[in-house]
Amino acid sequence: MKFILSVVASLLLVSNSFGQRDFIQLETNKTLGLFSFLETSSQQIGTSSSFTIYILKAYQQDQTFSQLINTYTSLNLDYSFNRQEFPERRPSYTTTKDLLWVAASNSKDIDDFSKRIIGLLPHSTHTQFIALLHQSLPYYEELVWKKEQENIRKIEDELANYKSQISDLYLQISQFYNTSWDMSIPFKIELYPIPLESGNTTAIPKGNLLICGFLSHNENEYKGLLGIIIHEMCHILYDAQSVEFQHQMEQWFTNSTSAYAPLAYSFINEGLATALGNGWAYKQIHSSIDSGEWYNNKHIDGFAHAIFPLVERYLAEGKSIDQDFVDESIQLFEQTFPKATQETAILMNSIHLFANTEKEDELNEIANSIHQYFNIRSMHFSTPILDTESQERFDNKQVTKLFIIESENANTLKGLQRAFPNLNIETPLNSIDILNDETTNSVIIIMNLESFEKLKDGYSTLARVPYLEHGINHVIN
Repeated sequence: MKFILSVVASLLLVSNSFGQRDFIQLETNKTLGLFSFLETSSQQIGTSSSFTIYILKAYQQDQTFSQLINTYTSLNLDYSFNRQEFPERRPSYTTTKDLLWVAASNSKDIDDFSKRIIGLLPHSTHTQFIALLHQSLPYYEELVWKKEQENIRKIEDELANYKSQISDLYLQISQFYNTSWDMSIPFKIELYPIPLESGNTTAIPKGNLLICGFLSHNENEYKGLLGIIIHEMCHILYDAQSVEFQHQMEQWFTNSTSAYAPLAYSFINEGLATALGNGWAYKQIHSSIDSGEWYNNKHIDGFAHAIFPLVERYLAEGKSIDQDFVDESIQLFEQTFPKATQETAILMNSIHLFANTEKEDELNEIANSIHQYFNIRSMHFSTPILDTESQERFDNKQVTKLFIIESENANTLKGLQRAFPNLNIETPLNSIDILNDETTNSVIIIMNLESFEKLKDGYSTLARVPYLEHGINHVIN
């Protein structure tokens, strides 16, 4: 059977080499770079802080640029919609900003970009957004684009040498994920330069795109990018698993009797991408294991290293993820993080957030500022707390639920006590209560604030609590 599988893979590879020469595409897109420039200048989530500092320092005396960025920050470009056929605990939603990234990557200029996104945003927002792109273009050309052409060509040439190898790795990884991909839809590696020698970069998967910022003044940057490319490709293949297989995989985790199963599940996407991209693929390309840190997060890095031998074995045997793989992954997570069922940083990896406010600016602040304190990989948000649809979410199993009560405090606590009888209805203002809900096998966090202005103090206090212990009250300061 192993021989047959290897023959099939070889045939696919031959077909790919002749019929799908352009399956792996590589380019540096100016429109994408410009969009990233605006996102980074306004310090949006998922952008490089090093690049932000570089841009703002360059234009710190330019009031016109400051006003431009302030206006951009005030725009709402992020509307979400849910694909309800997908499992509850898999990322089942996408946003208009996701679609903006995709459109920017496929646009030849701002006017083309404008045509591609008609209907995604309210007309007035669309008009403002395109105007801001035009206004920021001279700044981007001056600070980045015109200066970096030689470095852009160099990184593209270096990465182009690995395109066929990336295709080969794709075939093996897609089989491991049990993902079928239409080969007429290419994987596009979309680059944009960050004119620094050192600092942090970001990479995000969107649809069939791997959007990667790169340090254009670092001559060895391409080596690190190779691992990042495979890492992000893994996220795309994970998301592209069939709806049926996603439900099956979720059931394997849900049906486990281990208390560590929901936590392992919340880390499996990032853990697999790291083990595959930064571990296995690195070894395939460089013929040795990367002895350093694979991911700048101790839990993701630790889980990835723990499951690496298991992942390597499955790939060597041509096997796809199955229930045995899931069960062993759960055991490895427990062995690696024995205190995980109470560790705050782990429990906050996947959350359902509830709040009372319905003001757009406050909702954005709640959802965005929490990422400054926690490494959240999956988050759902419901408001107001006692709304019928919100209360239906109270019954969601195996997910941390964070209730932010910043108004109607007494009435909200009474309503929550009906759902969670062991809740202390006398929770003081400006404090955090922790309880375990055995019915849903979930940790419940009640953040009772005297006003919305105490939100960041609440996040900061929670972030300093190493373990979430049932019945313990923490004073917000």
